[in-house]
Amino acid sequence: MPQLHSQDRGPPGASTVRQVGHVVAELLEHGHGPVRTCIGCRKQGSRSELVRLVAQGSGSSAVLVDVRRRMAGRGAWLHPSEKCLALAIKRRAFGRALAGASDAEAVERYLMPGTPLVEAQATAGRPSKPESGSEN
Repeated sequence: MPQLHSQDRGPPGASTVRQVGHVVAELLEHGHGPVRTCIGCRKQGSRSELVRLVAQGSGSSAVLVDVRRRMAGRGAWLHPSEKCLALAIKRRAFGRALAGASDAEAVERYLMPGTPLVEAQATAGRPSKPESGSEN
């Protein structure tokens, strides 16, 4: 088999083979299934890596976790991590991805049982007001 030197361009269509090889490598990296984008960190991942979210509907602003990935309606995807959830809340990504849905309490309970993230963030940075009579 002849060796190709850097000045040799190779046979016609060699660049196409490299491009196809790149696509195949990318498919193997993400798996064979569909690729979705996390609304928090904006990184791509396979469906099995992400949690599907849907708006509750009926005029409600609640966001629900679609554990079985079968609920009707438009879906949004999120990595099951506190970091991605915090980014999605900070960026107000739920409202954009799910047509006005903004109440992510069900998502918080699913990802972090017992610790509501929004309340923890809201109280962490604020000094508490003194009770009346203790202003001295």
